[in-house]
Amino acid sequence: MSDLVARYIHQVGQNLPKKDRAEIEAELRSQIEDALEDRFAGNPSQADVVTLLGEFGPPYQMAASYRTAQYLIGPDLYPYLMMVLRHVWLIVPAIVIFLSLFGALTGPQPILWSHLFPDLIGAVVQVTFVFSALVVLIFALVEKVSAAHPPKSEPFDPSKLPAVNDPRAVDRFEAGFGSAFGVAVVSMLLYFLYVGGLTLRFNLSDPGAVIPVPSGWLILLIVVAVGQILIQLWVLRRNRWNATLWLLQTIMELVGVVSLYFAVLEPLAERALSATESPTARTIIANAPELFAIGYAVIALSGHGMRLIRLWGYKDAAPMNEPLSASPH
Repeated sequence: MSDLVARYIHQVGQNLPKKDRAEIEAELRSQIEDALEDRFAGNPSQADVVTLLGEFGPPYQMAASYRTAQYLIGPDLYPYLMMVLRHVWLIVPAIVIFLSLFGALTGPQPILWSHLFPDLIGAVVQVTFVFSALVVLIFALVEKVSAAHPPKSEPFDPSKLPAVNDPRAVDRFEAGFGSAFGVAVVSMLLYFLYVGGLTLRFNLSDPGAVIPVPSGWLILLIVVAVGQILIQLWVLRRNRWNATLWLLQTIMELVGVVSLYFAVLEPLAERALSATESPTARTIIANAPELFAIGYAVIALSGHGMRLIRLWGYKDAAPMNEPLSASPH
């Protein structure tokens, strides 16, 4: 009887980390002995031991019950990961296709369509894979940090629920997506800075044809993107916006539009102008960067400005944690 129990405990131990093995084996042995004592008055037969150990389950399952759950991406973050990846799988291929066709149509060499499409498919797969891997890595790091520093859990208090139209409320998917996608964009911008311009060939030793860009504006664009990521992460951690953070986010977004104009849009327009002879097309291309930058700035200011006004005026409203007042009798 004791031999069978020892064999079972040994097999359980083989599926446990060495640092915890001895303690868990001693605990399991005590549980089995107590169960045998309670059910069989300390005098079980071989069949009784087999029955009891069968109820305990296979050794690997018993060992798993003693281990804490281990995830690359835990169940709390997994839905957000999939939402971000679905956006990446839509947005990144569209950007790669646009830039690839733009480079081919404005390049000095004639377009070889038989070569363009295979190269385009390869670029889409490669860049999408890299961005997806970066997003998964970011979420894995967030998971690891969250596991090391779990948030303090408090009893649920319905009176502390935020108002439906509370401007301080955080769209967690929007903030999570902005952080993850922002890191991927910063990685691409750092690559452009390293190779000296815009390119779609992600190869440090051979970046291919490069469109030169002003490095100062590119560096500023990177700094702004990193700042926005930090704001999004901070907002996620504190779970609310305030007027100061929203104003800072708005300023950074406007500075980012200006940087994007000089670092990306203007060099692309100059490249397109050099390959275009039509006066009408040249006029459209020459004005496109300004129209895009101004239009984006107007949309950002209108949307951000309304929420900023609401946030500034919300200081006179009831706090989120104010208890519900009793009804007068």
